[in-house]
Amino acid sequence: MTKKIGFLFLLSGVVAVLLSACGKDIEKNPPVDPGPIDNKSYVQFTVTGMQLPGGQFYALVSIEDKNGQTVVNNKKITVDQIQASYKTDKIELAKGEFKLTRFVIVKASDTAVFAAPKANTPKAAMVTNPLAITLNISKIGMNDASVQVVKIESNDAPASFGYTSTDFGFEPFFEVKVKLKISLGQVVYDSLPGKLLVDATNAQGQHWMREIDMKRGISTVRIPEQFKNFKFQVNKWNIPLQKQYTREELQPGTIVSLEGNKTPKRLVEEASFTETGVGMRADSRSEFFYNVSNRLSEVKFYQRSTVVSGLPLTFVHKFLYNGNELDSIKRYNEVNVLNGYSAFFWQGGKITGIDSKSYDQQTSAGYEYKREGGLDVIEGDYLFHNGNTMTYKLRFANGNKVSDHAQTSTGGSEGGVYEYDDNINPKHQLGWYDLYFTNASKNNQKLENKGYGGSIPSVVPYKTEFIYDEDGYPVEVWTSYKSYTTQQHLYRMKKTYRYQ
Repeated sequence: MTKKIGFLFLLSGVVAVLLSACGKDIEKNPPVDPGPIDNKSYVQFTVTGMQLPGGQFYALVSIEDKNGQTVVNNKKITVDQIQASYKTDKIELAKGEFKLTRFVIVKASDTAVFAAPKANTPKAAMVTNPLAITLNISKIGMNDASVQVVKIESNDAPASFGYTSTDFGFEPFFEVKVKLKISLGQVVYDSLPGKLLVDATNAQGQHWMREIDMKRGISTVRIPEQFKNFKFQVNKWNIPLQKQYTREELQPGTIVSLEGNKTPKRLVEEASFTETGVGMRADSRSEFFYNVSNRLSEVKFYQRSTVVSGLPLTFVHKFLYNGNELDSIKRYNEVNVLNGYSAFFWQGGKITGIDSKSYDQQTSAGYEYKREGGLDVIEGDYLFHNGNTMTYKLRFANGNKVSDHAQTSTGGSEGGVYEYDDNINPKHQLGWYDLYFTNASKNNQKLENKGYGGSIPSVVPYKTEFIYDEDGYPVEVWTSYKSYTTQQHLYRMKKTYRYQ
């Protein structure tokens, strides 16, 4: 079995040792599938009093805190029929007391079809609990709330519900396209999701406002045709972005491009822990150092030992450069004795070959770059110290490895498909390359589905969850592992990250 395929099995063996070391604890506390690590709170509305035809509908929602400050302003969220109930998408809210002050059901055209009437209006008597409705967000996770709406008839005035014509969308609209792009150093994150705020003002100074969750890609936004001035705002990763237009400058189909730049954070520490029956056990720690050009210069690795307590220094990687290109990585043991290296060969700004040696084992790889089926492809050919060979094909979309397949000369194979979130992979920023392009994806992998030919691993990851800071960088990553054969949850590992 070659080094690539064997690596996973080596990891499985390490895991088996770790599990057997804490076997008594696991027997006392049988592992169960852990719940989510998300520590945020949300509200989701169940909507009564309506029956919707086919097609997608939305709710326009406004919420105030207990001090009367607007915290959600005309946010547009989906409404879907789930079994016999209509439910909205969730809205993130901190724990506390709030008031629902606006709730209007609209078609895709933003024209209102149902609304929750406000107190002391002609329609208020048609519902049990008119707006404003108190919302008590008391727990982490989902908090449920109910809201009753009334159908808007053709002869109904918006004021009879407590709204304006603008609230009900009783005016002509046109569509523009909005996209979000942020550059962190040399890495570009294009067509990002984000919370878009649109503020339009008419000749009388009246405001039309929408809060829209942009999806990945280019978002279509409907804005009122007869308004004079338009403001588009996004705050993504602590980067405030804004563009303003007059009506003359905006035409149907105009692309509103919100673009920003920011210096990337530097990763300075990564720590790994294993969850046992009695708590978290520290397994390893890595420290990252940089040269005067802000390039990665050294990584020190500390690992748990059966000989000494704590996490002693185990080995060190030193990075050498030729101009802007990584020339080599030299690997030293804890007493600064050289025991391996990786040498990189470049052409046209891309790595075309790597020679890697670890103790007496040599691995060489050559790479070709292609474009197939709309995807960027890297094909690697590997020669190992024992004469075995391997081909490894990686496919990329939007800067992320979405699938791969490895085939060895001994008959073993491994392949997978992968999904990613929209946040920042800090290791991609490092320029730290290896034989298998481990850090090539610019976003963080959240799901994988792998298959194996020949031997199979005993343990595989099945769920990865992230906690991010406000700049879009992970501060905690929890990975859950299961038995490949029984599918039973075995344990979780946590990684923490520190930046400067």
